[in-house]
Amino acid sequence: MPLKTFTARLVVLVIATLLTAERAPAENLVIELGIRNGTLPAEQRLIKVRQGDELILRWTSDKRVTVHLHGYDIEQAIAPGAPVTMRVSARASGRFPIELHGTKPGDESTLGYLEVHPR
Repeated sequence: MPLKTFTARLVVLVIATLLTAERAPAENLVIELGIRNGTLPAEQRLIKVRQGDELILRWTSDKRVTVHLHGYDIEQAIAPGAPVTMRVSARASGRFPIELHGTKPGDESTLGYLEVHPR
């Protein structure tokens, strides 16, 4: 078989394999997040997921606050003693800040980040 024919067949085979390869399925994730003294524990400050994942962020806090997930424009009020869920469909990839809004104007800080990696 001539080299050109072999190379062309090999390229077609590789492309067909890549197009039909199984992609990792989206996941349904439940992530527990506990705000204490206006911060998250270090191990909860970066949430890494894959594009297409469905998330339930289950929040608790020791005081009344509002959590805002930038980029997805989702806000959730949280009161002490009552876990609250925030549903996120990770459709956009990138790094998105999770901001804490307190009860006073200007009382804001970054709790952490949601990183959504392409699938």
